[in-house]
This record gives sequence, C-alpha cells and structure tokens, in this order.
Amino acid sequence: MSFLFGSKNNGQKTAQKTRYYRLEGIPFFLLSPEDRDMKMKELSTLLSQAERGYIYISRAPGEYEFEGTKFPIITSSFNLITEKEMDLETAEPPKRPKIKKEHAKYLQTMEGYARVLVSYRYSTRIYEGALGRVDFKQMNPELFETIIQFQKIPQLSVRNYLNSLEMKKMKMAKYANVSTAVEEMLTSGTQLKKDIDEEAAEPIKFRFIFVIHAKTLQELESLTRELMKTAQENGMLLDTPCCAQSELYNFEGGVGYRISSNVSLAKFYPLVGFNLVEPNGIFLGTDEKGAPISINPYLATNGRQNPHWAITGTTGAGKTTTGAALIDRLRRAHGEIYVIIIDPMSNYNRFFTNEADLNIVFKDGDYVGLDPVALAAEGVVSSGDIADFLIESYGIPLELRGILVSQLEQNRSLKELTDNLESLASKKFATEYRKLENFLLNMTSGADKYVFTGTPPNLKGKRFIILGLQTEDTRKKRLAATMLMLYAYSLINKLPRSVEKLILIDEAHFLFEYQSVAKIIAIIYRTARALKTSMITMTQLIQHFNMNQYSKEAWQLADNKLILKQEKEAKDDLVNFAHLSEEEVDYVLKSSRGRGILRTGAITTRIQVQLTEEEKQRWRTE
Repeated sequence: MSFLFGSKNNGQKTAQKTRYYRLEGIPFFLLSPEDRDMKMKELSTLLSQAERGYIYISRAPGEYEFEGTKFPIITSSFNLITEKEMDLETAEPPKRPKIKKEHAKYLQTMEGYARVLVSYRYSTRIYEGALGRVDFKQMNPELFETIIQFQKIPQLSVRNYLNSLEMKKMKMAKYANVSTAVEEMLTSGTQLKKDIDEEAAEPIKFRFIFVIHAKTLQELESLTRELMKTAQENGMLLDTPCCAQSELYNFEGGVGYRISSNVSLAKFYPLVGFNLVEPNGIFLGTDEKGAPISINPYLATNGRQNPHWAITGTTGAGKTTTGAALIDRLRRAHGEIYVIIIDPMSNYNRFFTNEADLNIVFKDGDYVGLDPVALAAEGVVSSGDIADFLIESYGIPLELRGILVSQLEQNRSLKELTDNLESLASKKFATEYRKLENFLLNMTSGADKYVFTGTPPNLKGKRFIILGLQTEDTRKKRLAATMLMLYAYSLINKLPRSVEKLILIDEAHFLFEYQSVAKIIAIIYRTARALKTSMITMTQLIQHFNMNQYSKEAWQLADNKLILKQEKEAKDDLVNFAHLSEEEVDYVLKSSRGRGILRTGAITTRIQVQLTEEEKQRWRTE
C-alpha cells in the first residue's frame, strides 16, 4: 500500500521513509470561538510543516471495562502520516482490512465489505469542523476511516490556475453560458487568493476519502446513505467512484483532488473527539463520538478543584437514574466511601433496597426526631443560619431574630429552648418572648412536631444510608429534607477527613425555593471540600439553580455540572446563567434520555450516560 505521494527522479520513484505520528482529538464543538480559532491555526501550521502526506482517522466499535462490566464504546485514533520528520509522538502504522475482491462500487475484504467515497464538491461556505461532524446515528460501521490527503504546491502554479479560470469565464460569458461549476471554482479561487495575499497561506492540493466497513452489503448500503446525507448537510457532496475502489482504498490515483490553502483546509477540522479517562475513575458514558467518559471527582485534575456536582434534567431526562449510576459505581470503585442520600421522592430507597446499611422511608405520622437547636449547638451550621431557617419557615418577624439567635446559642435542645421561652414569657414586660414562643409552638405541638421531635435515626457505623420521604405535604418535605441534610452533614463532620464521603439530595428545587435553606446548602458546598466530601444536588430545571444568590453560589461551587434535557422555557437560563453556546442549547433542548452536556473542571463535553439492561430495570422511575 502506498501511503505517500511518490516523487519522481529521472522517471523513477524515489523511496522515502514514511513516518507515523499520533495526533490528539479534542472536543472541538464545545470550545469557545477563540479556542476553536487557535486549534484551526495549529492544524494549518501542521499542514504547512508536513508539506505532504495524510491525516488518517479511524473509528471502530470497542469495549470499556469497568469493575467487570463491559460497555460499548467507539475507539478513535488520529494519525499524521508524512515523510517529514516532525516533533510529534510517533505511532504504529494503521492496521487495515486486506482486500479480497474488487467490485465496481464496493470491495470485499478479509473481514466483510468496504466502500470508498470521495468528496467531489464543496459548499462555498466552509462549515467549521465539517469533517468532525460527519458521523453515524442509525448504526455504527465496523470501521470508519477518514483520510485527508494533502500536498503543498507552488504559488505560481496556483496564480496561473486562477488566471486561467478568469479567462475561461470571460470566454464563456461571450456566449452567456458560464457554468455553475466555473462560478463555484471562481468563488473558491477568490477565497484562495485572499488566503495567500492576506494570511500568507500555503496553497495545497487535497482530497477527502471516506471508507465505510460493514459486515453485510445491506448494512453497507444503509451506512452509505447516512454518510452521504450527513456529509451533504455539512457542505460536502460525496460520490462512489466506479471501478476505482481498490485504487482509492490504497490512497492512489488522481480522483477527487481540489486546490485550497492550509488555512481553509484547517477549517474542516477533523480531529474531533478525545478520551476523558481519569485514574480510578467511574465510567459514566460516552461522548458524541462514542469515546469513554470515566472521571474520578475526588481527583484534582483537568482544572477540577472540588468533587461537588450540580445535576439538572426535566422529568424523563434520566437525572435520577444517572444519580443512581454515579452512587453505585462510586461505591464499587471506591469501596471505603460513605454515602448519604436525602430523597424526598423515596426512589433511591427502592433502587438500593438490599444494598443500603440503613434504608428508612419517613411517612406521614412518623417521627423524624431532628432537633435544629441540638444541631446548632454542635456547630454544624451557625445559630444565625438556623435562626434564618426558622424565621423563613414560621414567618417570624425580623425584629425577633436577635432574641432567637441568643436562645439558640444558650440552649442545647429544642425542649430546653421552648421551656426557657415559656419561663421568660411568663414574666412582666416579656412581649417579645411571648411572640417568639407562639411562633415556635407548632414545632412541638403542631403538625411539625413529627419533624422536630422523637428519636432521630442512628447513623453511626453505617456507610450507605438512604433517608427517604413519602408525603404529599410539600412543607413537611422541605422541613424534613433540610433537617435530614443537616443531620447527614453532622455525621460527615465526625468522620475521618481522609475518607471519601458523599451527600446526594434529589429534587433539591424543593429546598432552593427558600433562601435560608439555599444558604445552608451553599455553606455545605463551601466547607465540604475540606472534609473530602462530594455534595450533589439534583433539580428538574436549570432555573432552579438561578432562584437566589445562594442557589447560584451552589451552582458556581460545583466543579462537576451535568445538564440533561431541558424544557423550552429554560433557554434564557441556559444561555445567560449556564453560559451554553447556541449549539449546546439546541443539543440540550432536543436531547433524549441520559444525553446532555457535562462540565468537569476545565473540560466540557457532550455525554450519553450508559446503563446496562440490568441497571435500567433496577432503576426504573416510571
């Protein structure tokens, strides 16, 4: 197989040493416009330095094994093949299926069937990353190869070529029959002249070759139709040249060459895709190219400073099952981790019935037994923050805040505080104490007594705890979930700092609605990192993180953000709050279950969360 253009010397081909280099794929479409420009300039420089050769890209189905379970992925490799010595990491020559028999428009290989297509016409407007957009959605080929064949050519010959086009146009204009093809060549020629004159670009002769491999001819036909459609949508018309399949498969012959510049050619940017696999990472799914995404949130890498998460997705987007996968896989890969789940819908209680060390569902009439005064006395959060929570929950006038904070600091339990208030209220000139006593009466004798009185659950010595709620009373949900969260954080504070810990709160929008509760969540986000604790909040819509300054702070403090499918009304917040690009917003609004945008540290990527069939059955929410 010939991998390089032959150079002639006295009529004979001179053998040159072929060098193979590894190139890196990147999440091109999720970069900022400035970063995209930088990457295209880097590729333009690479093409100029290599002078001639190939960029060879292959994608093939593979497997990623995580804790004994194999998940389907697409493996990608990116290579530069040239005669020039480059300052790049070397690679092995690509291994390609051998041809068994050639037919007019396809090949039989030793492993199945293959078809070679060539791009013969291009839109006058280049779509950035057009080659990286060419992909398959209906089915994956056994192997898909993309080859960019290029060779620098002298500027003089290009200028002569452009002049000849002008002459041709003038001659044809006399007869009023200038062809569309000539017009298109002139348009691209104008761009080429501009590249050379204004950007000191190098003229390049190039062609794009696409090779599809399939098990059957029927699959080959289906894949061909999909490839041609996708390529056309990205400004490239493809053809299957007849009776030249073997020649093109070996990157020989002269079919399909066009003239452009290294600057314009780089705009087609083909190096799209990368592997996000971190040491001791948990497998979450794949990116849009099928590459694995396996991250270790406790590892300070890729610009990530903390292990916190913010996860959002509308009903049916898959956020709860994603949370289940995150928990289950972390427990399998990080065996010593402590996990506490606060679940107002009690889904996780059902998901992990047999796995949890403590699995409690609090129903209407059950005593939760969580004392905010005792938690304030422990110093989990300040007396002032507990006071603000009670003020917002019971409509206590702000002028009584000072007395309430003082009482919280002086007493060790809710009973002690209420007894003390009762004693103070019975005295002369104790109007404020009587008012405060009346406001807090519901905590011990009204409906809220089920939250604040009784015996709390014993969390000591338990590594996997699920505290669920089963009630239609949204007020009770909020009060109980807040207290359970504080109780969980109290336990976290007592555990060794060297061990990994995690608190997950599902349906957190119930809590973010109240500023005092959102503030407590933000405090946990702020302080949990020092305790080696990952805080995870999950909401239905991105707007729920944009409710107040503290919900916004929680979002900002989470170094792992997962945005699954959103409703149309979320568009403004996706742009102005989450700072997604137009393309990303469109992707999120049209996403299917488990598909979205993942930001982890400095990396942004599209993701398809992957579950096994057994996991799908175990974690059904509908």
